[in-house]
Amino acid sequence: MENSKIEQLIRDKEFSYLQPYFYNNRYALRCELGVGEGDQYMINAKNRAMEIFNILFADGIDAIIFNYWIFDYSDSGCAEKIALEELEITVEESIHNTLESEADNLRFLLEMQAEYRHFSVRDLETYGDFDDEYIGKQRRNRIICYSDGKAFDYSGLIDQEISGNGHNVGLVSFQNECIFSVYDDRGCDIVFATHEKMKKFYHLLEPYFLSYDAEEMKNRFNQ
Repeated sequence: MENSKIEQLIRDKEFSYLQPYFYNNRYALRCELGVGEGDQYMINAKNRAMEIFNILFADGIDAIIFNYWIFDYSDSGCAEKIALEELEITVEESIHNTLESEADNLRFLLEMQAEYRHFSVRDLETYGDFDDEYIGKQRRNRIICYSDGKAFDYSGLIDQEISGNGHNVGLVSFQNECIFSVYDDRGCDIVFATHEKMKKFYHLLEPYFLSYDAEEMKNRFNQ
């Protein structure tokens, strides 16, 4: 869909798309995933996420988006004694954790780029300042991977986000002009490119709404 507004947005450097997605985007809805207690809580989180997915992606996923963060460790305070004391870890633990995290993110990036046609939106806005006391200066690129008829492992991607082991992947529908982002087991945000599309799916998604933000969502619907 060449004229998809959501595709135009995700390719636009001015579209920052940082969490919290619901509060940072005008046409967004927020849904609760984890409900209940004990083992049933996580089961409900996955079931509700998949039910929402099926509402939004009856015709499949057109693309996924995720951030690839680039850190300048040469400008880092990571090995300084005070930082390690605050984190309550040793130098070796710090090195191990950093290498594991970087390897995981790079592997995911390379796997997605090897499998799918992709596009990068470079040097995007970051959270607050560009400096972090532990990891130094940071940059952010948004990676867009197009399905082009290939299937994404959406169930696996959703599982990873719910468990906290994901890569903040957003699932994109050009037809429904939306991005579906699970932020963890507690909930998910759906960002629409237009008010019309948000209103179209409002009542379909209403049974899943997070009650805390229900009044704000109602105001957005009525604007």
